[in-house]
Formats: sequence, C-alpha cells, structure tokens
Amino acid sequence: MDALIYHERPPTLRQPILIAAFDGWADASEVATWSARFLVRQWNAHKFSEIDPEEFFVFTEQRPQMRWIKEGQRRRYVKWPANTLYYYQAADADRDFIILVGSEPQLKWKSFVKLIMEVVREHGVSVVLTLGAALAAVPHTQPARITGNGTDLFITDRLSSSVPVNTSRYEGPTGILGVLNTTLEQEGIPTAGIWGNVPHYLSARPNVRVALSILEQLNQSLGLNLSLRSVERQAALFDTQVNQAISGNQEVLSYIRKLEEEQGLTTEDKPREELPSSDSIVQDIEEFFRRGPDSNNEDQGRS
Repeated sequence: MDALIYHERPPTLRQPILIAAFDGWADASEVATWSARFLVRQWNAHKFSEIDPEEFFVFTEQRPQMRWIKEGQRRRYVKWPANTLYYYQAADADRDFIILVGSEPQLKWKSFVKLIMEVVREHGVSVVLTLGAALAAVPHTQPARITGNGTDLFITDRLSSSVPVNTSRYEGPTGILGVLNTTLEQEGIPTAGIWGNVPHYLSARPNVRVALSILEQLNQSLGLNLSLRSVERQAALFDTQVNQAISGNQEVLSYIRKLEEEQGLTTEDKPREELPSSDSIVQDIEEFFRRGPDSNNEDQGRS
C-alpha cells in the first residue's frame, strides 16, 4: 500500500508554492503549525492527500488519541499523528498553493521525504517555503524577530526588505526541515524559509504573537491579502495574559529588562542584579496558564 494516500486529485495547479510546517524540533510554541493551519482555515483549502502514519511513527511514544464525534449519535474515532496536504487556488494571483502541515516523523525520514518529493514533482511545485520557530533569549515586550533563508529569489528578495535573510551555515543536529531542504537543494528545487524567534520563557503555550508576525511576513512577501484581524485580537489577548502572569513578579520583570538591555532596547545604566534561572521563570508562567488568569482572584475569594 502506498503511504501517500490521495482522497482526490487536485486540478492542474499554476506554479504552486508548497508551504510546509511540522510540529516538533522546528515548531517552538506551535508557532509554525498554528500559522499553517490558519492558512488552511482562512483559505478553506481542500484536503487532497495525507501520509499514512503507520510507517513513520512509534505509537507508544506519540500515541493516537481517542475522540468523540456527534452526528445524530455519539461515536468514537481514533485521531492518529497526521501529515496532511491541502491545495488552494488563488483567483487573484498567478500562483496556487499547497499546504503540508503535520508532525515530524520518528522513523524512515528518507522515505518520508521521498513522498514529499513525489508531491513536488507531480504537481509542478515551483518553490517550497518552510515555516519554523525556535526558542531564543528575546523579550516578549518587543515585536517578534523574524528571519528568512533560502535559495528562491522570488521570496527572499521580498523578505529582505523587512527581515534579515541569510544562507545558513549551521552544522549539527537537525530536524525534518533540514533533511527536506537539503534534498530539495540537491534536486534543484528552490527553497525559502521563514522563522520566528520565540521568547524561551513563554514556551508553554502557542505563541500567537510570533505566529502573527510570520503571517504578516507571508502576507507581505507573497501578496496574499490575508485578513489577520482575528489573529491580531488573539495576539492582544495573549499579551494581556502574559503581562498578567508576570505582573508583580519582580524576578521575572528583572529578567525581561535584562533581555531588553542585551538587545540594546534600553539605555539606562542599571546595576547588575542576581536573576532567577530561566527554568524557574518558565515554570512560574506555565503554572499561571495551567491555573487560568482568574485563579488568583478565586484564591483571594476563598481566603
């Protein structure tokens, strides 16, 4: 059985751009996959294919999930780790889009990438644009830092006007994006990437603020005319929750001021102070989000 399962055959696509995002190694705070799924929803993109998870995952490590669906009567189904392909035909553009969003596989990466290359060749993909996010020592109080890379001038030239674009010279452990991009380059397929830097002390929750910055860059570089008002509202709510989580915690506030100073964002001469470990900061904020923003008020009401 072919692991690339087609539910329907897309119509002929015009020089499609494949946008790919995987959770796991290159998806800090779910920024990349959240952004890709937003595109699927915004465009009402058509699901046309998926990769059978059977060969690529260890289900005792990434377990399937039981779910209930209600269609007249309740029934159960199993939600497996997924890698799903969608297509979108843009009426007001000269290119169409394929979106691949899913989970970084645990097994047989070469075979997995071969399946993606089948899609690239069969549908005449003109460029593969990958989305990623990494934890970084950056403050949440400033606009999210976005970087770009790749070999495709159509995208990188448009990115370079607003974000740093570089050719990566990284050496070391990599994820599925590194393997995919290397294979594409060897096959002569143009590539590009957009990455968001996620404040490492906010890693516990999908960071809509950074996702918004990635979507804004996609909008600008590809001329997508996306409506991002709903994302802006979610990002504002996220900011409010984060600020509520850290208000009154002088250790965390001092740490954030230190990050701002390291980024050259403040000019005040402050004495150097003993700061908490980043792990303890993450734990404090994770605990806040687990309990919910109203939990402090509830606790006070009980006392």
